[in-house]
Amino acid sequence: MQVMRITAYISGHGFGHLAQLAPVLNAIHDLHPDGVFLIRCELPEAELKARLSFDFELDRESVDVGVVQKSAIEEDKERSIIQMRDWLATMDARVQREIVLLRDFAPTLVLSDISPLAFPAAKALAVPAMGLATLDWHTIYSHWLDATDPVLHLLAAAYSACELLLTPPMAMTMPIFGRQRPIPLIVATPQPSLYSPPTVERKIALVIFGGTGQPVFDVQALAGLDAWHFLIPHASVDTPANVTGIDFGPDLRAVDVMPHVDVVVCKPGYGILAECWQTHTPIAWVERPDFPEFPMLKGWLEQHLPSAGMSRRDFAAARWGRALNACMHIPFGFPDTGGDGAQVAAQICLNWRSIA
Repeated sequence: MQVMRITAYISGHGFGHLAQLAPVLNAIHDLHPDGVFLIRCELPEAELKARLSFDFELDRESVDVGVVQKSAIEEDKERSIIQMRDWLATMDARVQREIVLLRDFAPTLVLSDISPLAFPAAKALAVPAMGLATLDWHTIYSHWLDATDPVLHLLAAAYSACELLLTPPMAMTMPIFGRQRPIPLIVATPQPSLYSPPTVERKIALVIFGGTGQPVFDVQALAGLDAWHFLIPHASVDTPANVTGIDFGPDLRAVDVMPHVDVVVCKPGYGILAECWQTHTPIAWVERPDFPEFPMLKGWLEQHLPSAGMSRRDFAAARWGRALNACMHIPFGFPDTGGDGAQVAAQICLNWRSIA
């Protein structure tokens, strides 16, 4: 059997893209333990090692620019557009770099979530190239730019070289990709034994906002929510008595903590919502109106998951009580995940164009 050599392009825009692709790569490695992996991602190596269960080569050159974040819940549309224009101005040179890199590594398959660099580079070398995503940058910027804008033309040309796009639940409509296939939810498996929660007589809420910077809120005002105890990453020493700091890293992930809490306070994003879905943890979410993905995720939350939203103003003032209580009393539960999306995606990858 041919040795699997996979190059994976993972966007560094937050942790959601890594949360999607890492379980698929782990499943492929389980099926092909002798496989060789090159990871193209600018996220910290420690974060990659925390989610990937195998050794890999790493190239941390940027694979896309995503969107400029003022915080995890506030995007900078104007700076995002400027940054994307600047990045795409050197697109040809960037693709040529990827062609050289791929030629040297000689992959049998290229996977991307959802860097536009991967597809034209793979096509130039006749290497199978697949995407996996719930959003793409052409769709995001289509909400911000005129349809004739050169940014959209360049992104469309790059994404058109994708041979197949796999789409888990909570995916945006992405018409730029010709061939698509829906798959079940992809999510990490929790290990609850890795965490012991504080012994308190209150309900417990985990407050977490992923890899794009926790937004500012009045932590002292949480003392007024005396029915709740809050787990907050990097909490300072002068926090109220109902706040406990928590540190995530290679030995502890948010999904490991979720089985011990009553609610997760977060922004709507694939990674955190998938983990709440997997652990059946209600969600108190904060609006993210500047991001084009938000209306779709808001609708999904309201229709499918036990959740309640709050405005950014209420979040900043720590007026969380209504959302915390409301999400625990939604009259429906979590839907079935539909199977193991990572295993389904891994099998599709292994059988694509008769690789396995």
